[in-house]
Amino acid sequence: MALDFTEYFEKYEAVTAEVDAVFTKFETEMGDLVKCGKGCSDCCYALFDITLVEAMYINNKFNEKFSGLARSAVMMRADKADRQIHKLKRKVFKASQEGRPVTEIMMEVSRARVRCPMLSDDDLCEIYENRPITCRLYGVPTSIGGEAHTCSKAGFKGGEKYPTVNMDIVLDKLLAIGKDMQKGIGSRFNELGDMLLPVSMALVTEYDEEYMGVGEVRVPIPQYNKEELADMEDLKAAATTASACDSCTESKSACESCSDKVIVLGGEGGE
Repeated sequence: MALDFTEYFEKYEAVTAEVDAVFTKFETEMGDLVKCGKGCSDCCYALFDITLVEAMYINNKFNEKFSGLARSAVMMRADKADRQIHKLKRKVFKASQEGRPVTEIMMEVSRARVRCPMLSDDDLCEIYENRPITCRLYGVPTSIGGEAHTCSKAGFKGGEKYPTVNMDIVLDKLLAIGKDMQKGIGSRFNELGDMLLPVSMALVTEYDEEYMGVGEVRVPIPQYNKEELADMEDLKAAATTASACDSCTESKSACESCSDKVIVLGGEGGE
């Protein structure tokens, strides 16, 4: 039976509604500073991870809306993005092993540009109505861990004071939904709700019972054809015979299991 995530998707949609309302308020009150517009894809190259509930929601909408060649095109872009991200993570790990300062490493990561697989050839988001939270707030002042961020193309200037969206609070809400889901579906993975992953991986993942850690752990039973089974039976018989003969203290000619494999001197029945 397929898992039902409707309850958790509805909670996620409630968070996106709050976020959209905040962005609309910025547009209404500071429209001259918010430069977001159709065709601007600056945020579509930003490197960031999304929470599990976001990933599953986007995956669900993607599977509903895309098929055929359009789906294949997105999957190819997702694969390319995944390979770029993997190389970047290896580079970051190597830099950390070399003892480079964390701030230096993070600055290098922030400058990395990986094209979102949902960005079409005409620079439009193919899942705009279902885009992640980060995308919905890109373009207005935000803070993460006490550090301010804003789009480089926006009109907000450094050093000035503006209303700021605390992304830590938003993240806590999303992680809370993930934890509720982990308990609600009975997952054996206690840290499931804390997962973070890139959009590219969210698209290609199948969130089934095995992935979500629900139900019994199944060990695959190997399948063999008739020839393989026959060979296994011969090996088993040979091993059994060899074991019996090795421990036998009687004459080999007296052993029924060996009677067809020994030559009796003096002819049949002789000694």
